[in-house]
Amino acid sequence: MHLPIARPSLPPLDEFVNVLRELWETRMLSNFGRYACQFEQRAADFVGNPHVAAVANCDLGLVISLAALELPKGAPCLVPSFTFNSTINSIIWNGLRPVFVDADPETFNADPNDVRRRLEEGAAAIVVTHVFGSPADIDAIMELAKTAGVPVVFDAAHAFGAEYRGKRIGHPSLGALQVFSFSGTKPITAAEGGLIAAADGRLIDRILKLRAYGFRYDYISDVVGLNAKLSELHAALGWLLLGQAEEVILARNRLAAYYRGQLATCPEVSFQKLLPHCRSTFKDFAIVCADGRDELASCLARAGVQTKKYFVPLHTMPAYRRFGSGNDDLADTEALSARVLCLPIFNEMSEREADRVCETILRFYGRT
Repeated sequence: MHLPIARPSLPPLDEFVNVLRELWETRMLSNFGRYACQFEQRAADFVGNPHVAAVANCDLGLVISLAALELPKGAPCLVPSFTFNSTINSIIWNGLRPVFVDADPETFNADPNDVRRRLEEGAAAIVVTHVFGSPADIDAIMELAKTAGVPVVFDAAHAFGAEYRGKRIGHPSLGALQVFSFSGTKPITAAEGGLIAAADGRLIDRILKLRAYGFRYDYISDVVGLNAKLSELHAALGWLLLGQAEEVILARNRLAAYYRGQLATCPEVSFQKLLPHCRSTFKDFAIVCADGRDELASCLARAGVQTKKYFVPLHTMPAYRRFGSGNDDLADTEALSARVLCLPIFNEMSEREADRVCETILRFYGRT
């Protein structure tokens, strides 16, 4: 039987049908209806931040978050090369110039030392990802940003439910703007959807205009906005599932711990390091292979197990190569990308299914 790398959890169908019945009766399908507002409130309560805005997806959330900062066109913006394409796309759509930062080979997140080095060249902003839901070194990044006088936007697509030193990602103290995804591969899904968490009311007021054509209520645009509204259909699905967020993240942490335990006797495999006093969402569960990553992926595929070689370094992609420079030092990113392999993990995955994955890995490396 095929074991997918991800499988979305859904509410009981009758619960969603009841919501749909209400939407059919009211004909309120968008424009910040009941469920979009309830989705925002439930998410705000969960992360401990009243300054949130639901958006159609994380990509648009990142685009308008950077737009809200009103940075000068062409200004340099630091971004890790080891992240998803959406992160850099948001920079380019805003007319900014990406400057690549190397990854920490242990945490997979942006290396604060390389952030410091690139800031010395000048930057208007920093965009950092919480890779696979494991929090970046926020304190170090924020201190560097404060010294340089630049804002930090966190791509928190993977990180709804993650915790950093006693606070949930999304808390107003953990970044000027933090942007979450609720797409179908995320631990909590709205099928498609996103959420922006801002550090203060001034920023969120600007976000609320940017996500709705540039105005609120009166059809008179104060800023150049776009349509990033979350539909009532998506908001309702997300609202139904948000109540399970804590339970879901705990389950994924248990499964990650089980994976680690089962693979502990395999020295050819290592794992992403989690910073002290932090909690990952384990949106992805990644191993780092000392050797034979591609062959292992093929072996797992023959066994019916889907894996993912993720991420591909941005600086190697045709669309982004032009942003490379002689000052780039991305050796750790390239080494990590050549060895990392994401294994199946989803909310309802069983230990028995994890055993199937681990047994294949152990056999491949001759550890059974």
